[in-house]
Amino acid sequence: MVKEQDGNVVLDDLDREILYELQQDARKTTHEEISTTVGVSQSTVRNRITALEEAGVIKTYAPELDYERAGFSLRV
Repeated sequence: MVKEQDGNVVLDDLDREILYELQQDARKTTHEEISTTVGVSQSTVRNRITALEEAGVIKTYAPELDYERAGFSLRV
């Protein structure tokens, strides 16, 4: 569970596993899929993600864009 120690966030192995799964593709990864992969209940995954968000570890869920494919021109 997310803890603070000396002003830093301390993560356990489960937190790290959840973060790894979210990094793979957070928009297409469900709590159910993560729970199956890491071996805990969906509610545990949901609670951990909420705690990680509240602790500021997860800041945002942002899409990665292919600007060229989307037809955006390069601007400097």
